[in-house]
Amino acid sequence: MMLAIDTANLMRVRGNVQHSLDAAGLAVGKRFTIVSEENQIREFGKRIFEANLRAIEPERTEFTLDFPKGRDSDQQIVVNASFRYISFFGRAVQSLSSGNTDWDKYTYSMSATVRLKNTLEVALVLDNSGSMAERGSGSGLKRIDLLKQASSQLVDKLADQAKLITHLENPVQFSLVPFAASVNIGPENQTQLWMDQTGISPVHYENFTMPTANNPVTVGRNKNIVFRDNAYFKEGSGWGSENSHYFTRFSLYNDMQTTRGRAYTSWKGCVEARPGEYGINADRPSVDKPDTMYVPMFAPDEYDSSRSLNHWWSDNGGRYDSHQTMQRDLKKYYIAQNTSGEGTTGPNYSCTTTPITTLTDVTTDNGLRAVKNAIAKMQPDGGTNVPEGMVWGWRTLIQNSPFTGGRATSQRGNDKVVIVLTDGANTYYRYNSLGGTDNANNISNYSSLGYTAVRTTGYDRTRIFQEARGASNVHDNANYTEALNARFKRLCELAKQDKIMVMTVALDLRQNNATDRKQMEIMKECASDSRVRFDPAAPTKRAKLFWNTTGSELEQTFREIADELSNLRIVR
Repeated sequence: MMLAIDTANLMRVRGNVQHSLDAAGLAVGKRFTIVSEENQIREFGKRIFEANLRAIEPERTEFTLDFPKGRDSDQQIVVNASFRYISFFGRAVQSLSSGNTDWDKYTYSMSATVRLKNTLEVALVLDNSGSMAERGSGSGLKRIDLLKQASSQLVDKLADQAKLITHLENPVQFSLVPFAASVNIGPENQTQLWMDQTGISPVHYENFTMPTANNPVTVGRNKNIVFRDNAYFKEGSGWGSENSHYFTRFSLYNDMQTTRGRAYTSWKGCVEARPGEYGINADRPSVDKPDTMYVPMFAPDEYDSSRSLNHWWSDNGGRYDSHQTMQRDLKKYYIAQNTSGEGTTGPNYSCTTTPITTLTDVTTDNGLRAVKNAIAKMQPDGGTNVPEGMVWGWRTLIQNSPFTGGRATSQRGNDKVVIVLTDGANTYYRYNSLGGTDNANNISNYSSLGYTAVRTTGYDRTRIFQEARGASNVHDNANYTEALNARFKRLCELAKQDKIMVMTVALDLRQNNATDRKQMEIMKECASDSRVRFDPAAPTKRAKLFWNTTGSELEQTFREIADELSNLRIVR
């Protein structure tokens, strides 16, 4: 019995000593950024350590602190403690042996390591779908407004803490990825070389009837589109200075005119999902791997009818043998239209969100203002494609994938974190389910994964069913959700393999709804394990970085996330 009591008590003492070391280490790590005198820091750490001791007297412990040896060593502080545990059994033995037997001769040593060079890169991946306009549970505000408030407070808190870190460049950076059915990477990126400028991606022309080697497409006087050298070009004197230029989706955006000679519209910034595993990873785009290039979304003008979902350009009575032929025709876009410009339908159909904000240092006034302004501009509209949002969050953190703000993945002392929030299940829709009549056999509406009737060249299935392990490839809304869930699961595996910490938040999802419940399950499964918290229901297991919250609790949830991010310094 006495040995059992001693064992339990020793575990309690060890746990309290470790907790006290962690507290001292974190406090010293913060103080180290503003105090350079080592003796002062050592004394400060000892006070924090002893103040947290509850299970053993401070005088029975020995506290030491090790500083970095130089610039080339690991930039971390190690706090150590040793103690001798005087057991009940040992006291009894010593009493019976008249003090001649020292049963408790063992010294226990423990330590905690705290990073000094701890920088943080956080991608906020936030649901901007139409349902975010609904009122949050337990609140009188719309979910999107609650999210704006909570997100801004999170950025403020981390920015305030980071301002104490004076010896590091860009100590805390945030990116913002608003998502709905697609992601807007920003129209300013149109000329970037990682955008498909020459039509090499197998996705680029899949919705159009393109010319063949011996059959050019004539779109005007001395204006042809031709196929040669495995690419499509403008050819003919009618093109003027653009003769022999590549013909791409960007060409269509630039060439469409109103009858007043004005540009019809421009690319708003949304891109289609890449094919295969490239659609759910952060591999760098390269012209040597055409499938890795990014392709601008261009929603084709669908057939002339009030029953089509996206009819926006007159076919001018052209003779076509089918609605599909009509939809895939290139010539119609070169007949000027009597219109003032793009409305709710058009080539940017399904591009409903504000653009990505790439990694930005929030310790500067300008950086903090830029991120918070971007949060304030978010507007709810469109469907829900969580994997598309998350993969772009991951890409904002990785160097040249395609953005340049992230530190090297191999750099020590830097954490890359993706925070994903959604208020609903993944969605993609059969054409008829949205009230349209699918005369062109698109099967689905157009969005970031294209029409589900189209199978990308080089792949055995349409993109929504690629990388969707275990999901049925039967075309209905429920299976589309299942396929997106499977893509999300695989994406989470890949991101965490790339040392990305994933935090997930389910907002106003209902346990009594099977679809919502499934979404919560995959969100929790995707989440990384906490470094500093244990699961209250299973004290030996790390807590999952998953929050199931409501509108009224969202602000508190984001405070907990801020606390978690603040404690990433402890190294286990």
